[in-house]
Amino acid sequence: MKIVLTSEEAKGYRLDLSDPAKDTQRSRRALWSVLDDARKSVSFDPSGDKVLVQLYPMKSGGCEIFVTKLGILSEASARLVSDSDRVTLLSKGYGFYAFSTSEDLYRAVLTIKNHPSGIIPKGDLYFLDNVGYVLKIEEYGRGREGIEFMSILEFGKRLPSELSSYITEHGTLLASSNAIETISASD
Repeated sequence: MKIVLTSEEAKGYRLDLSDPAKDTQRSRRALWSVLDDARKSVSFDPSGDKVLVQLYPMKSGGCEIFVTKLGILSEASARLVSDSDRVTLLSKGYGFYAFSTSEDLYRAVLTIKNHPSGIIPKGDLYFLDNVGYVLKIEEYGRGREGIEFMSILEFGKRLPSELSSYITEHGTLLASSNAIETISASD
């Protein structure tokens, strides 16, 4: 799929076209926003598949983005692409973090709010008997590196993704989507 963005559209997505190879939290989230909007417009869904995203700035200030599903490549070709040192793989998912006390949860949320990127992820808060508070946050990473906000591990522990269905089915939902803002506002 080819996506063409004008200068204004690229600014709206907060894409840094001065250095398209620069891999930051903000650039990963910006690219996923572009892909999410493209998915809504056309029947191209990159979720659940590895994708190769190539971004080329244009003289006009906009950019061209080429997106290729690696699932259509042979296994050997896909491995060559993903093992290249000139390619960054992007991942998008949810992380589940357990906190035994409300104080630990609060401290973890403050580290997210004070993160240098300024990014506040979407998140849900659950309470689970025998576990405590469980924070589910949207994370954008580099390939297999899924933990975007490592500092919260000082206060809680990451739960295996296999527990996600159990948590959402058996936990009590305390805050939906805006859990970070809700928790940090409760001083």
